[in-house]
Amino acid sequence: MHVFQVATPFSTGTGIYLPGADLLVTNEHVVRENASVVVTGPKLEEQLARVVYLDPFYDLAFLRLEAPLDRTAVSILSTLPAVGTPVLSVGQRFGEPARTASGQVAVEEYRRHGIPYLAHDAREGSTLAGSGLYTEAGELAGINMLDDPESEERSLALPAPLVLEILEAFAAGEGSPAARCFACQRVTFESGRRLPERCPHCGGELTLPSTVEDVAPTGVNATIEEILRVAGHDPRLARRGPNLWSIRQGSASIQVAYHEESGLVTGDAYLCQVPEAPSAELFEYLLRENTKTRQLTFSTYGRDIILSLLIYDRYLTVETALPRFEYLFEQADAYDNVLVEEYGAGW
Repeated sequence: MHVFQVATPFSTGTGIYLPGADLLVTNEHVVRENASVVVTGPKLEEQLARVVYLDPFYDLAFLRLEAPLDRTAVSILSTLPAVGTPVLSVGQRFGEPARTASGQVAVEEYRRHGIPYLAHDAREGSTLAGSGLYTEAGELAGINMLDDPESEERSLALPAPLVLEILEAFAAGEGSPAARCFACQRVTFESGRRLPERCPHCGGELTLPSTVEDVAPTGVNATIEEILRVAGHDPRLARRGPNLWSIRQGSASIQVAYHEESGLVTGDAYLCQVPEAPSAELFEYLLRENTKTRQLTFSTYGRDIILSLLIYDRYLTVETALPRFEYLFEQADAYDNVLVEEYGAGW
């Protein structure tokens, strides 16, 4: 069950790695308007993966990693599982632990907009779009796509036999990037020097992967990314949404966000967690340190201990903000060790 997390400047999602095809499968709407996306997962450092297949009709996209992963093969069902077959959904939001839910197949062929889906009740919040639906034997039964509009207790998955057909259609291009036309459902491969601007089969709109360019940030976002770059971080790997970046400094996780309405740029370093039975000395320490840190503030949210930096966008330049962010990164990596080792906080 090779579940991975996918992020772009616009959205985040879940993906499934298929070793036999050396492809990571996710939703087309997650990677739309991106030539490359950030991917991470178990034993995989954050990296950029190229989009090599776009399928707006089935809402699928294929990504190719920098190098094939050494993972065990995934068996993909070639026939539809019967009603009542036990199934397991495995999904993961970016930055969160993997979640699972068990259930059964409710309908073998549930048609919606001309597409056959498996309807199942293995959800409980775990059927994230792009996540995998598996049998008890670990076989891929489908890819979760959306909630059932007719039942709050069910989700709809693209069945594995159909996923196999799509993989075989893509494999016919021998690795060439490709896209499926939404209008006629024909697959077009990139070949030659001239890429078609419309579907060569029906003339409908068609977006091929190589015609897509990665987003170029502007304004405040461009300044934030330049600050991150000068501070030694790749801003492309840090993007988690339109105005959100996530980086790691040592053992600390730091989220940088731009709140356009208020004009605030925030840096929140999530250091560690308050222990279940915290001591008064821990909170006394945080209050004392608040009087010492320059322009940084300790706070708690739930059980998280956070060290924060606030800057208004009108004052945000590389020259003025870089020293503050570097100070945040430096202090975050030091404070988490103190809180864990001396005050019993948890990682």
